[in-house]
Amino acid sequence: MSYEDVFNQVEETLLDILARIDDGDEEAVKELIKIKKYISELNDMLSVVDESDNLESIKAKFDEMSKKFDEFLMAVVKVVG
Repeated sequence: MSYEDVFNQVEETLLDILARIDDGDEEAVKELIKIKKYISELNDMLSVVDESDNLESIKAKFDEMSKKFDEFLMAVVKVVG
């Protein structure tokens, strides 16, 4: 699946959800809130990527973030204990 296919599917899904909301579907509102949360989290994650990055530098950044998160979890485990 190409990026264009992904974007088209996201667009179709959003349009479908908005149409369902317009029809009064309460479940569609919950789905829209979930999508908003996922997109926000994706934006936060990708904010560390610069235009000058390549695959190796992006991998290194994510590896470093993972290492720091693991250290954070270990600190929490020690405190909660």
